[in-house]
Amino acid sequence: MKKVFWVAVLFVMCVATSYGQYNGECWVVSGGDTVYKLHANGNADPTVIPDLTQASAAEVNPANGVAWIAISAANAVFRFDQSTGEFTQAPAIERPNMISVNPADGTVWVAWLNGVLKLSSDGKQILAQVFPADYNPERPNVETGRFNVAVNPKDGSCWVTDARGPINRYDANGTLIATGPVMQEPKAGIAVDYEGNAWVADSQFSTLLRVSATGQELVKITTISSPTSPRINPKDGSVWVVSSQSMLVNLSADGTKVSEFAAGMAVVGISLSPADNGIWVADMLGATFTGEVSKFSTNGTKLFANPIPQPSSVSAGFWEGN
Repeated sequence: MKKVFWVAVLFVMCVATSYGQYNGECWVVSGGDTVYKLHANGNADPTVIPDLTQASAAEVNPANGVAWIAISAANAVFRFDQSTGEFTQAPAIERPNMISVNPADGTVWVAWLNGVLKLSSDGKQILAQVFPADYNPERPNVETGRFNVAVNPKDGSCWVTDARGPINRYDANGTLIATGPVMQEPKAGIAVDYEGNAWVADSQFSTLLRVSATGQELVKITTISSPTSPRINPKDGSVWVVSSQSMLVNLSADGTKVSEFAAGMAVVGISLSPADNGIWVADMLGATFTGEVSKFSTNGTKLFANPIPQPSSVSAGFWEGN
């Protein structure tokens, strides 16, 4: 089972929290075949996990260090408790591609081929399922990566985006409670703050939208080129977003631009650590054109860069616990 787990993790996973052994650590998947661990200061840990292949998502619960891994090709999601080494496989889920962990209760929302579902904290039960309006079990969807999900740990609700346009908010039981504006292709990332407001990115049509918990359009920005990977500071509702795979843009909650600076050559994902205000960046090219993982301060100072070949994304775990 352990072999199955390490085969699963396919991308950069940053764990930047204020809890024990996860205090600022960054797990990096290199080239889809090797996992390294970076400390908060960028130094590499001696632990190296080689010989990996193909997975689609991995997220860590910052409250307890439990890792969740989606293996799209194997139609599987695994729960891995790093403190005990225990693995649990969730019920079969077709083409899982995105995971959002609720650290308040340990439950997990998973975006899959035909919608989004919620798993129990032990990974053994499906607690809720959300299907799009056009779902037809006789004619299943074939568009992998169509859905995206972000959960609000304050109340367990989640926002779900559909690459075909709809943006909906559901309560902890999967009941629809709000509908946001329809976008053209909202598949470049979604993030939610503790009040239930969401930032949604449409890279194809260069649109970044902030939606209230009740579905009202709060901010619409069309001046940021190809926005991707929005990451909210849950303390104040501000957001960081990647523009044109090279610039990092910081916006206040009302959409006012606070700062902007160059962060790489082919940035494919960022991750915000409100604990120290650091921004982890996965750059497929970097200074050596082979890839690097770097960390920036909010004023644009590059704190360090580690030459990690072809990092594919970063995911920070942060939870105040109240």
